[in-house]
Amino acid sequence: MSAASCANCGAALPKDSRFCPECGVRTSEANDVTAVEEVPPDETGRVPVSRSAVSPTYFGVAPPLALFAVAVASLVLAIVVLVAGNVIAGALLLVAALLFFALFVAAARRVPDTVVSRLTRSALDEIRDRAGFAVEAVSVHSSARMELFRLRRELSDLVAQRAEAARELGEAVYGDADDEVENARKRMGELDRALAGKESEMTRVAAEANERIQRAQIQAQPTAVVEPPNVPEPMPVPSEPPGPVTVPEPSPVPSEPPMPVPAPDPTPEPSPPQPEPPTQAR
Repeated sequence: MSAASCANCGAALPKDSRFCPECGVRTSEANDVTAVEEVPPDETGRVPVSRSAVSPTYFGVAPPLALFAVAVASLVLAIVVLVAGNVIAGALLLVAALLFFALFVAAARRVPDTVVSRLTRSALDEIRDRAGFAVEAVSVHSSARMELFRLRRELSDLVAQRAEAARELGEAVYGDADDEVENARKRMGELDRALAGKESEMTRVAAEANERIQRAQIQAQPTAVVEPPNVPEPMPVPSEPPGPVTVPEPSPVPSEPPMPVPAPDPTPEPSPPQPEPPTQAR
């Protein structure tokens, strides 16, 4: 019996080989026979499962807790040295404390898993939000006050002009000058409309300032979870029970109209036979 050869490359195949050692193609014998693998004995029953947790390791990052402790110690030592009267050493220690605090903040951002890092990050976020609200409130107050001061000054000028127009109207009425009375009334109408516009503009500026302050305050406040009100679903309106269905009475099928009865044509009645006349004898 000759040795089997690979159908792909023609190389000789070892006995009971499933793949060609030269090209790696599955042999025809392996394709024809179903391979049966035995199950390992350690996988047929209940296999214990072990779970391991991997903690991240940071290289080149100082521990945030150590930096925080050094920063606090440097700050306390700087205060003690400054109270003792050594200004230069106290200033240097204060600068070192600020530097260690900056390093602590940077390390807390890179390693946010420690308790001190989480507390510091939340405190810094709250301080940033409060500072942003304070800056926004001061900016809004200052701009609104300047705008309202300008509008009040223009309003006072309009009030003075209206008083002058009212005085001129009185003089025109007293002097029976119809043209001057009409002009003075038009002037007072224009001033009244201008006064109403200034007052509405002042109201708008104050409302916009309050809205900006409230919006900034909402951003600084912590997020609150508000439960929706428990509103019962409306009950359906009861409907009347269905009544019996009215079935119409069957109507008779209309029949065809009667056809006229054919009448036979009248026939002449037979006449009675006539008697023959008597004959005379010769």
